[in-house]
Amino acid sequence: MSYISNADWSTCTECGQCLMQCPVLEMEKSDAVAAIQKLIQAEPTPEVLDRCTFCFDCNQFCPVEGLRPHELILQRGLEKRKKVPGVLKYLSNGRGVKNMFGDLYKKLAPDEKQILEKWSIAPVGGEVLWVGCIGRLSCQDLDQSRVLSPLTKFGPPGFCCGEIPYRLCSWEMYEDTINRTLSVLETLNVDRLVCYCGSCYNYFTSILPKVCGKSLPYPVTSFYEWLWEQYEQGAIQVKKPRTFKAAIHESCYVSELGAEFSDCLRKLYNVIGVETVDLAHYGDRNLSCGAVSMVRSMNLVSTLFNEQRTKYWEVSDAGVTDMALNCPGCYITLSFTNRFFGKRLRYMPEELLSAFGDEITIPLGKRIPAIAKTVTMNFPRVMFW
Repeated sequence: MSYISNADWSTCTECGQCLMQCPVLEMEKSDAVAAIQKLIQAEPTPEVLDRCTFCFDCNQFCPVEGLRPHELILQRGLEKRKKVPGVLKYLSNGRGVKNMFGDLYKKLAPDEKQILEKWSIAPVGGEVLWVGCIGRLSCQDLDQSRVLSPLTKFGPPGFCCGEIPYRLCSWEMYEDTINRTLSVLETLNVDRLVCYCGSCYNYFTSILPKVCGKSLPYPVTSFYEWLWEQYEQGAIQVKKPRTFKAAIHESCYVSELGAEFSDCLRKLYNVIGVETVDLAHYGDRNLSCGAVSMVRSMNLVSTLFNEQRTKYWEVSDAGVTDMALNCPGCYITLSFTNRFFGKRLRYMPEELLSAFGDEITIPLGKRIPAIAKTVTMNFPRVMFW
C-alpha cells in the first residue's frame, strides 16, 4: 500500500481548489490545475513540494469524495526525498526498535516506570483513556488526576498511533507502527476509548478509516470532547479559573477533525476563563507549527523556523502574547523559539485539568530539556541509520 492506494485519482476534476485555497500556496487557477495534473502523474512539481508545509488543510477544499490532496502531495514529497533521515527514524516510537521515546521512558523515576507498567495491562470494560507517546511522560499527574479518575488508563510504552512515521518518515514505517498498535487495540473489550492526545484521536478516527480502510471495534472520542461531556453533566466544575488572554494555535489535525472539534476546544477554553482570540488563519485555513516542513528539507532555518516566524507574526497582529496550544508536538516544537519572539506558550491539556481541580506537579514544559538532551546525545549515532 501507499498513502494514495485507496484513492482513485482518475476521478479528480482537476479544479485546482485544493491548491488555490491553500493558505500557504494560494496558487492561481491555471497554475493550480497544472500542478495537480503533474502531482497525479508523479511529475516534478517544485512549485508545490518546495513550499508545502504538509498540513491537512487542502483535504477540506477537494470537492471529490474520497480524494485527499494532502496524501497525494505527501506521497510525492517523500518520493522526492527518497531516504528517511536517521534522526526522524529516531523520533518514531512504536516499531520495536530504539527510539527517542523509549530512551526518555528509561529515564523516568522508578514510580513513573511502575505507572507505565500498570498502563501496559489491557483493561476490560468501561471507558479507557489511551495515553500516547508524549502523554506518557506526564504519567504521574495523569494517573493521580481526580478529573480523569473515571477512566482506566492504558498506554503501553512501545505502541504509537503512528503520527510521526506517517507525516515525517514513510508509509512502510507507518504501516509497521499502526499494525503493531492495532494488534493490541483491536483485542480490547472496552465501551469507549478516550484519546488524551488529539493526534491519536485524529489517526484512530480519521486517518485509519479514510486512508487505511480500517476502524477500531468500539467508539473513540477525544479528551476534549469527554471533558465537555463531564462538564455539561455536572461531574466536574471549574475550581481554579484561568485569567489570561491567548491566541488559539490550532494544530494541523484540527482542520482534519472539523468544526465540531475546534468548537469544543473554544468552549472549553472559554468556560475555564480564557479569553480567546482567533488568528488571521484558523480552522480549515490554519497555518502549521512548521514541524512537518522537515519533509521537504532538514534545513531547519528554511523550513521549521520560517513557518514558526509567520505564526508568531500572526499572534502579534492579533494583539496578544500568549498562545493556547492543544497539541503536544506543536508545544514542544514552538518551545525552542517562542522566547525569541516574546510569546508565552500555554499547554491547554494541563491548563484544563488544573482549572477543573487537578494539580500538575511536573508540567510538560519541564520535560523539554530532557527531550532536547536525549535527541542531542543520540544525534551523531542516528545520523547514519
